[in-house]
Amino acid sequence: MRFVGTLALAALLAACSNAPPAVVRDYTAYAGTLPAADVGGERTARVTLRDGGTAAVQLSSPGPSGDFFGEGKWRQADSDIVIELADGSSGRLVFKRSGDLLIGKEWGRGLWGDKEPVLYRVR
Repeated sequence: MRFVGTLALAALLAACSNAPPAVVRDYTAYAGTLPAADVGGERTARVTLRDGGTAAVQLSSPGPSGDFFGEGKWRQADSDIVIELADGSSGRLVFKRSGDLLIGKEWGRGLWGDKEPVLYRVR
């Protein structure tokens, strides 16, 4: 019996040493769809807010035009998420955070369109 106990202990120690690393959550991502900018299909939007205050914004369309990627800084002001993009041409985005949603309050209509963007938390 002592041998079986020793084998069980060895198996337990081996299993613990092969445990996967802890999951570290260092960003939150939101995604949604936007109406087509032209005749093409819907576009997808993704906003990634990283711990430490950096942000990435990506817009993708099925056609060759209309894609966008920008990085900048974000901060929270009450229930608003304010994103200042570094390139300056796309400027500032302001979303109201409501649960798992980001709802557009201020956005560049030329890039995002006229319809209020609504993004859902995906991570």
